[in-house]
Amino acid sequence: MAKAVKQKKKKRLKLLNFSVVFFMLSAILYLGSTLFLRTYNNSLSSKKQEIEAKISELKVANDALAVEVNTLNNRERVNTIAADKGLSLDQNNIITITKTDGD
Repeated sequence: MAKAVKQKKKKRLKLLNFSVVFFMLSAILYLGSTLFLRTYNNSLSSKKQEIEAKISELKVANDALAVEVNTLNNRERVNTIAADKGLSLDQNNIITITKTDGD
């Protein structure tokens, strides 16, 4: 009978050792994944900030270019350049095209 008792203790001891090893492995993997995910999240946040900064720079540049285009498209400027080149405006040759919603 003594052998049966020793075998039960060995099985319990093996189960306990397995449980401890499994718990330690789980804890190490948890800590490793937590650190990795924090690092990855920080890198994604910095990339997001860089992209947002580039977007804001491009918006400012686009606004500046839109102002320049509006300045260059100014009717008085075009008429001044045409007058300097010796061209004149003939009201009979002007055709106005309007955009309709149906087309």
